[in-house]
Amino acid sequence: MSDTIQVENASDDSKGSLKTVFRIEKQRFNWIDQGRGLVMFLLVLTESMPDIWRKPSDPNFWTDNPIIKGLAGFCFDHPPETAPYMNLYDIGVPAFFFIIGLLMAVSFKSRMQKKGTGNALLNSFLRWGLIFVLGLLIILFTWSEGIGAYKDVVEDSPDLLQVYIFVVSWDVIFAIGCVGLIAIPFMFLPNKARLIVAYLMMAFYQVMVFVPETYWRWYALASVHGGVLGGVFVLTPILLVGSCVGEYFIMDKEASTGKKYKMMALLAAINLSIGIGLWLIPGGFPNKRQSTMGYATISMAAIIAGLFVFIFLNLKKDRHTVILEAYGMNPFLVYAIAAIPTVLIGELISFGDWQEEFMFQLILWIAVLAVVTLIVILLYRKGKAISTTKIVLGLLVILLPLGVLLKLLEVI
Repeated sequence: MSDTIQVENASDDSKGSLKTVFRIEKQRFNWIDQGRGLVMFLLVLTESMPDIWRKPSDPNFWTDNPIIKGLAGFCFDHPPETAPYMNLYDIGVPAFFFIIGLLMAVSFKSRMQKKGTGNALLNSFLRWGLIFVLGLLIILFTWSEGIGAYKDVVEDSPDLLQVYIFVVSWDVIFAIGCVGLIAIPFMFLPNKARLIVAYLMMAFYQVMVFVPETYWRWYALASVHGGVLGGVFVLTPILLVGSCVGEYFIMDKEASTGKKYKMMALLAAINLSIGIGLWLIPGGFPNKRQSTMGYATISMAAIIAGLFVFIFLNLKKDRHTVILEAYGMNPFLVYAIAAIPTVLIGELISFGDWQEEFMFQLILWIAVLAVVTLIVILLYRKGKAISTTKIVLGLLVILLPLGVLLKLLEVI
């Protein structure tokens, strides 16, 4: 997920115009860093926030005021499994995948031109493959027979662990790796063809969800982010649409900047219209749990609108929002520091008293915010964007022996 590309054979005038959006030489796109940084900052802010502040469904939630509880549930938490609609918090996952996609095609095609197709493919398969392996290991190391309650998710399942991996635990890291691998062959398609394929994939998924005999909706309800099917047919298209937007905006030499803005705005309007149109059809409501097409398109409309804010902030002056750019410069590192330790600590520590758990969550939340912010700002000041591949390799070196040790201790 490196966001640096080399701008070659550009005139002084064209390079000067590029300063309004990103830096020269090894270019960093400020508006992409800022947009992604906002997503990552909100993730860190909410990931380890104490439950009694974030989850209105918690019996110890700090207030009974229905308005405040409604706002908390809308902004900081997923809706209950039975909730039919999406909320603001649910846009986070599509935003992450969309912004990953913004530079995927640009990076892939730039590397292909400079180092050849084989090198570009090897680099992509290595990056996304390592993330996939990391996600799989986290799932395996946090698995226990105590999760047997999920056996009811799939009737007469012959392999409970397989059900847990591909249905219950289809979550962010595992999904990023899988979606990244699936998206690689699509990078060879022309931009317009890739865009059409993305929407056809989502449309196919939505049709299958509409048909009750296929059990696609039932499967999606039982899983996270729509499970593997939602990942393949919804999260992958979101990433592909992002790659089309990024390639068009950055690499298209014929369209004017004004036209590019208009086309991005048109795409946002089309996505919003699709989402609202599907909402009018029974069963077509935008729902994160089921990863419906309406959820994906409404999310993309909101994401593009949000990116416009940062684009226009950078138009007249090279504006820098240090915190957001710092968080956006090393997104996977942010996620690794904020989310992975929180998950592992949660697996190791159990509490019987909610007040004791609240104090622990509060201390952990403050510590994670402070540590992550300090690290990303130091890296930002040094202009250092650490390769996703290096981060994943480092995590594998640390987590593999730790996970094996924890499993051995369980046996003992």
